[in-house]
Amino acid sequence: MKTKYLVVFSFLFLIGCNSSHEKKETKTAKAVDTRAATPVKKTQEAGLILPVVDSLRESEQYCCVVSPESGFTVYDKPGGKAIGILKREINKDDDQSPYGLYFISEKGKQLIETEEYKEIGYDLFAINYNDKITGYVRVLDSRRSYWLHMDEINRKGFKTVSWMEHLLKERTTVLGYYANEPGLKLRKEPNSNSEVIRTIRGDLLEIKLSEKVSGQWCKVNITKYKEHPCDTELSESENTVEQTEGWLKIIDDNGEPNIWSYIKGC
Repeated sequence: MKTKYLVVFSFLFLIGCNSSHEKKETKTAKAVDTRAATPVKKTQEAGLILPVVDSLRESEQYCCVVSPESGFTVYDKPGGKAIGILKREINKDDDQSPYGLYFISEKGKQLIETEEYKEIGYDLFAINYNDKITGYVRVLDSRRSYWLHMDEINRKGFKTVSWMEHLLKERTTVLGYYANEPGLKLRKEPNSNSEVIRTIRGDLLEIKLSEKVSGQWCKVNITKYKEHPCDTELSESENTVEQTEGWLKIIDDNGEPNIWSYIKGC
């Protein structure tokens, strides 16, 4: 009889241990799940609205603010109501009219200042967007609630191009890129915790982009000059002080560029 009780007690003890072990595993699993669910900050997308056929942006048809002749319908919010049209109005007697962009609504015609869109070439401008939500993009100044429908943009032969995509595509045609003030940290790896190699500031530190990208970061080559290449009589070898490689965060958390270039050249 004692042997029988001993067997039963041992069996119950083992069940209790297994149950306790399973509870511990469940708690651990829940803890892991909670950490995995922690939200990660998402970079806002911003960029330009450009013709699908790249060469068309230089054509007289689109001079000098790149947009379709009929313009784009403007909405007050994604999926909202149409509130007007964003378009150029060409006056043959006014040679400055191709540089104008207007918001036309029931209230009248409002000229959009050139500071609100982006110069992408010599006297060539593009409509910029600063947010993208469910098939719509918010354009021009982020304080305005002007939204364009992606379907209409595509239907009229245009596309949205993120700033990262645009900067990489233009890297071989611009003289070079330079860091926005107050400067950028050149790092060994593409993250803000990586070792800092040096601070990049001013236009004597020229940034050349590579094709290697990691999120908002790009691997770059930095050339330090004695004098700016546009203002020197020195040869390139005489003018070059040093070259350094590393990673720069070339796109900020709003999706905008952390770098700039001399659009009109020297």
